[in-house]
Amino acid sequence: MRIRRMSSAAVIVAVGLGMLTTTARADEPAGGGSASAGGTCARPASGLPLPVTRDHGVLQAQVFDRQVPDPSVYAGRVGFVWGALKAAQPAGVLASSYVTAFRNAPARQYTPEWFKTNHPDWIEYTADRTTPAWEFNNQVYTPIDISNPEVRQWFTTNLIDPALAAGFTTIAVDNIGVRNDFHVSGHYDKDGNWVQQFGTDPKDPAWVADVLDWLRYLRDYAHAHGASVAFNLTFNGSLHDEFQDKSPEYLAALDQMIDISDIWLNEQGFTVHRTENVVDDEWQLMFDLLRRHRCKPSVILNKLPTDYWNQATPEQRQWVVANYLLYRESPAMLESTGRKDYATFNEIPEMSADLGTAITPPVRRGPVLWTRLYREGITVVNPTSSQTAQLTLPSGTYTDLHGAQYSGKINIPANTGLVLKRS
Repeated sequence: MRIRRMSSAAVIVAVGLGMLTTTARADEPAGGGSASAGGTCARPASGLPLPVTRDHGVLQAQVFDRQVPDPSVYAGRVGFVWGALKAAQPAGVLASSYVTAFRNAPARQYTPEWFKTNHPDWIEYTADRTTPAWEFNNQVYTPIDISNPEVRQWFTTNLIDPALAAGFTTIAVDNIGVRNDFHVSGHYDKDGNWVQQFGTDPKDPAWVADVLDWLRYLRDYAHAHGASVAFNLTFNGSLHDEFQDKSPEYLAALDQMIDISDIWLNEQGFTVHRTENVVDDEWQLMFDLLRRHRCKPSVILNKLPTDYWNQATPEQRQWVVANYLLYRESPAMLESTGRKDYATFNEIPEMSADLGTAITPPVRRGPVLWTRLYREGITVVNPTSSQTAQLTLPSGTYTDLHGAQYSGKINIPANTGLVLKRS
């Protein structure tokens, strides 16, 4: 176990787990549908295509599969492929076809010049009224006015209908901006007059309203054709960059958009391409968000801070699984990658963890520690950056995912997750 240097303010909390089977947390976050203490979510009665879920172990997802030559590796492990190349998958695996929310990806044949020539009034610009509102400075795909009925018809005809005809029953919609972070300002009408749509505030209510309406349109279109939608709605509360937002209005808009989705992808889990894990208030915001939507089919992608997954520390990989077992309900799926093994199937040994079914919901023990009791063990998370906690285990011996054994009273350092199976 990696030990972080503790501050003088370290807190020791003794926690006896013998009563966990009968104790539930009174302040369990509300929302996201019903869930029992054992972690069971009822499958939606819509009849729409959704991943086949389970109530134990780690159900994996595959985000993109362009580097997976043989999908038979998914058997018994993967329930969903986000952005699949082919609709046909092994039994029990649901595939989705990829589009982007505000651009024409992946249809490269429709270049920016094509839009300028054929539909100049569809192009969205920044406040200078000259520069297209390129996402991520990608100038291959054109930002288009998703509020325009003609654009919507073109989008479904040229991007969604071909996927449905190819046998896909789920549409994966990427890069949904809860905020207007790429500075869309407006467009020109067919007469060349400027149409101002949004102000400079990235949380402009007009932007949020347009995105909500667009997502409902996509969902309803897919449902009318017997298909489901999987939205990439990544929570930026744990990003240390210009897009970070923890405000109540941002979270409220995000909640509404997640509710519209059938399947939710969040590309920021409890590791975000950085050496340390997500901790403290950022951890709490992420955890609360996942619990609010605990009965929504979800894919949480934890991006490790190394080029390849096996270069990340075993402790960090166990941290990912410990958090998953803490927040997860039956529809929750997990993926973890390094920077250069994205879109490959990663044989991460920690992903084989299985403690059986949950007996309790997540329980906060004292000011620091979180635990959850399973029929065959316990998952433990200390999500702080500087405090340690002390845990008194029930009688017996417990083994973590790397073979270390624990019994009696143990210290849980800051920034640590443990998956402990009863021996």
